[in-house]
Amino acid sequence: MKRKLITGLAAAALVGTVVPVTNNLIAGVSVTEKVAAASASEQNSFLKTAAKQAQKVSKKYGLYPSVMIAQAIVESDWGQSGLAVKANNLFGMKADDSWTGGVYASKTREEDKNGKSYYVTANFRKYPNYQASFDDNGKKLRKGVSWQPTRYKGAWLENASSYKAATKALTGTYATANNYNTILNNRITTSNLTQYDPQISNAKKSYTVKKSGATYAWPTDHSVSAKTDSVNKGDSVNVTKTITFYNGKKRMYISGKGWVNDSILNTGSALPPASQAPKGEKKVNKTLMHNAYVYNEQGERVKGMKALKSGTEGKTVGTYGTKMINGKKYYCIGDDQYIASGNIDGTMRILKHNAYIYNDYGNQDNARKEKKGKSIATYGSAVNIYGKKYYRVGIHQYIKKGNF
Repeated sequence: MKRKLITGLAAAALVGTVVPVTNNLIAGVSVTEKVAAASASEQNSFLKTAAKQAQKVSKKYGLYPSVMIAQAIVESDWGQSGLAVKANNLFGMKADDSWTGGVYASKTREEDKNGKSYYVTANFRKYPNYQASFDDNGKKLRKGVSWQPTRYKGAWLENASSYKAATKALTGTYATANNYNTILNNRITTSNLTQYDPQISNAKKSYTVKKSGATYAWPTDHSVSAKTDSVNKGDSVNVTKTITFYNGKKRMYISGKGWVNDSILNTGSALPPASQAPKGEKKVNKTLMHNAYVYNEQGERVKGMKALKSGTEGKTVGTYGTKMINGKKYYCIGDDQYIASGNIDGTMRILKHNAYIYNDYGNQDNARKEKKGKSIATYGSAVNIYGKKYYRVGIHQYIKKGNF
């Protein structure tokens, strides 16, 4: 079947020999041949495949799927171009000297410095499948070109506030057409491609590190990015940006450190960031020994805020003085945010019986026994361990409630 010419990018010339070419000629087809556009079923089939592949590449390289899908649609005419059909090349990527994969030769339109068109036979990259083409484009957008590695940094998820900012950054760098962003934006809008983009939040929150690990320069797969620093288990860190991908996985930016996967942070509960701390108050770190709800100055639960989790090791929290609310003592942890002091300082209780110490699993430590009449600090309300009630009295330490 004959195929039509791509005319939408006639003004987009090649920017350097290893940058994707955007031309108005479908590779391997005579300049005189024109046929109908891709059918609706062909478009739907292409989009179904391309969306999944773009989302995988987005997570690997930290890019907008909507932008890459739009590029693929425009560059390959919904996968109907000769270059796409014969070489699985969706982005017009040329085969320069650094390319070690397969090659497909085809005529392509170029422009001279005066904007005059001429045609040459060029070598294009040949891929085993569409996924490889998406991955190569993602790699190019993240790692740039040899003489300018950050050439496309304006299109990165951590830098572009929206897909429009990303397409704007690619105009004049990825392609010379001054309306390249408009072309991509129109395609993104008409095909509702933003539904495939990750969610980006600039909410500032503090978390406790639950597993020591490295931090990275980019919100990409760790194999793509360089290490920048590290965090240690138990550290309290401020997160200023969170990217949630299609599969629910998150990458989070730790202020002053770098990017990490959410798996190394205790994300079950977030503390207010340092920026929310009461002005003029000195921060004092305390160990939270029991799960704690957060209250306001009226002693009411703060809506939408989950209870702070202490974990089995206790949790370090920043406190800013104390306040009596309805006759009870609370620690301030942020603007109009308080937790009961008993979850940190404990409540003194007198043992009515000799008592053994138990661990998190209800196992008795036979070497430890507290004597009747001793005053013991207990943290928070009694907890349930395998059907029995205990008060927490330390890290991995519990005494049966019935002994008090």
